[in-house]
Amino acid sequence: MKKILSLIALFSLSISLSFAEEAKETFNYNEQKINADFKQLEKIEKYVQKNEGTTLESLKSQNSELVSGINLSADASASLMADELPLGIPAFWWGCVLGIIGILIVYLVTDKDKDQTKKALFGCLIWTGIWILYAVFINSLFW
Repeated sequence: MKKILSLIALFSLSISLSFAEEAKETFNYNEQKINADFKQLEKIEKYVQKNEGTTLESLKSQNSELVSGINLSADASASLMADELPLGIPAFWWGCVLGIIGILIVYLVTDKDKDQTKKALFGCLIWTGIWILYAVFINSLFW
């Protein structure tokens, strides 16, 4: 029995680590690229301050050199995408620990982001599968 429980624990740990891999991308950044992007944004800001009534859309429609080579979005929610989950906890763990409530939290907080909601659903399904396997093995021992 100990071998089976150890295998289940090892399997669930390996599954959870494969979903937790998304954190690696969060901590890798290129400081020079970030500084260059901010310098470009400062140029755009100065231009907009000097020319009242100028908008991002008007700069894009004019094919201005200020906005060439960078991807700007006027939508503020795009900057608060999936990386901004409550308490910095990955979506998988919200689904795994809180189940359907965790899936609902991820769905609402990420503005209906399908990828993050799917990760929360996988967390819920994996926890449910582990719980069912555990219940089956416990029942088979006592019956």
